[in-house]
Parts: sequence; structure tokens; C-alpha cells
Amino acid sequence: MSVRVRPAAAADLPFIVQANLALAEETEDVRLDPAVLREGVVALLDDRAPGRYWIAERDGQPIGQTLITYEWSDWRNRMVWWIQSVYVMPAERGSGVFRELYAHLRSAAQAEGAGGLRLYVHTANARAQAVYAALGMNGDHYRVFEDMF
Repeated sequence: MSVRVRPAAAADLPFIVQANLALAEETEDVRLDPAVLREGVVALLDDRAPGRYWIAERDGQPIGQTLITYEWSDWRNRMVWWIQSVYVMPAERGSGVFRELYAHLRSAAQAEGAGGLRLYVHTANARAQAVYAALGMNGDHYRVFEDMF
């Protein structure tokens, strides 16, 4: 059965929270506070924070997710969509789930007049970097620096 991509709904909250908990642990060995994470996801689902989750599903079951947040680009006079919180269930990895998510997001971003798509990836996450490069994304121009509070 093929992969369907759709905007996330309130009913997706448990999946999104579990996926983000797994994502943080798998990619950065970080254990997130589930209560804080849940409230952060609820803020997005309730349109109280700038961003949108998208769900990839097969046979009506969620198998992947991503979050889009926005950055204003004065250089382009348009929004740039940032891809975040990418997670695909382990059993579905390598089956094109992220490729479908990315194609859907790219099409939606273009249709809404966005200036492009960006993402950041942990430097040690070689598998994800290979996936992004295979889709034609270029990681050669910038490095992300942060000062998180």
C-alpha cells in the first residue's frame, strides 16, 4: 500500500509525542520531558505556535512525521520552511517514507509561495545526511550555530 501524507490532527498527538521522544533518544541520546514535549506539540496542533506537523501513513496508520516551522527571508521576501522533527518508524525506514513526505512538503511550499526548504541535521547522523543528499538537498553552504536556553 502506498504512503499518504496529510496534515496532523489532534488525534495524532500520542504518535507525535512518542516519535519525538524516540527521535531525540536515537539521534542525540537526549531524553526529553514528555509533559513539556506534549504541551509543545499541543501548541502547534492548536495553532498557538508557528508551525505544522505532517503525518505519513500507510493503511491509515501513522508511520512517519515531520514538523515545518517558518523563517522570514528578507533576501527572498518570502518564508523559508524549516523541516524539523523528522521521524520514520524503524520498520518503515528505507521504504521511501521520507521521500514521500519531502515531495509533499516541497509541493506545498511551492504552492504557498515559500522561498525554499531548509533543515538541520546532527553532524553524527550520517544516515539522515545521505537520505537528504539523495533527494537533492545541499548541505555545503551553511553550518548552524546555536545558543540554547
